[in-house]
Amino acid sequence: MKQIYMSIIIIPAAILMMVATTLAQYGSGVEPAREVALVTAVDGSAAVTGSTTVAGAAEDTPLALGMKLHAGAELTVREGKVSLVFLSGDFLSLKEGEGLVLGATPRESTLRTGSGTRGLDDADARKVASNGLGAGRSGRVWQAQLASVSGIRGDGMPIAVAPRLAIAGDNPSFYWFDTDTSAGAAERNYVLLLKDETNTVIARQTLRGTAGRLNHFRFERLPQGFAARPRVHYHWSILPEGAADPQGRLDASFVFVDQAGMDAARAQMRHLDDLRAQGAIDVSSYHTLHCAYLLDERERLFSDGLPHVLALAGVPGGEAYAGEQLAQIFLRFGNQVSALAPLVHRRPAAYLPR
Repeated sequence: MKQIYMSIIIIPAAILMMVATTLAQYGSGVEPAREVALVTAVDGSAAVTGSTTVAGAAEDTPLALGMKLHAGAELTVREGKVSLVFLSGDFLSLKEGEGLVLGATPRESTLRTGSGTRGLDDADARKVASNGLGAGRSGRVWQAQLASVSGIRGDGMPIAVAPRLAIAGDNPSFYWFDTDTSAGAAERNYVLLLKDETNTVIARQTLRGTAGRLNHFRFERLPQGFAARPRVHYHWSILPEGAADPQGRLDASFVFVDQAGMDAARAQMRHLDDLRAQGAIDVSSYHTLHCAYLLDERERLFSDGLPHVLALAGVPGGEAYAGEQLAQIFLRFGNQVSALAPLVHRRPAAYLPR
């Protein structure tokens, strides 16, 4: 694998072009299409018509995991099964030979079967998110950010990727990426250093990882002094074996959300666990629904969502969506992590954990 280098190059032209395109669309008098649903699983072959970003436009497009669907779009399942979630929080599966004209909710949508058409009722869909789901960030916004960091190249150093920012889970996974690939994708020893908010070291863990790939670790037993308590801060770093412990604040920091946020997030995750155990949702939808909830702008639990994004990379047809979500998360984390966003967006499988 080629070595990754780091030097910052800003590309304002790409940003200006995206801004100009957005202004042209809104200034043209054409109403942007309203997003109403997200595809959570595609097991077979299906197509959607009228799925473009401009209301009233029509095109026949193969359905893909993670695709955002708009009001008025028409789905046709040619083979297998398709699952989707409305932004209202309602989950629905369609089987071979069925079609659907999308409204904002199941009740506003129309199901087409071999025996005719009909409206949907409460028995057709299952509520998976009581407060609904957010529409997500504008594609032009995060793609402009991606363009602005696409010239950053790493100087050969381990980067503490996650956890960062706010978390709700009680035992987070730690992810790091070593950009020093001068010796190829070699396995090396690292040290994970974890400190509490008083700057006291509570864990120093020797780990094995591979340069040029995303690595991860999770404590089997939480270290003494680490607890998932509301609004408690921790900071951590990943070091090459033999390096001296840094003084002061470490590279990455995270904080547990308040009690209400922890309770709500954990209740939602338990609900999805129960639905999966009951066979009510497939594995692809299980992880996609976790992502849709945890990465929602109202929740912003990006570190908690990361394991589910990585799981989607191993689902048939899920790699492209996983790469897109990873890039957005890495951009959110900022600093050194944002330099990794273009890598995982272009070729996610080449950098994901083995």
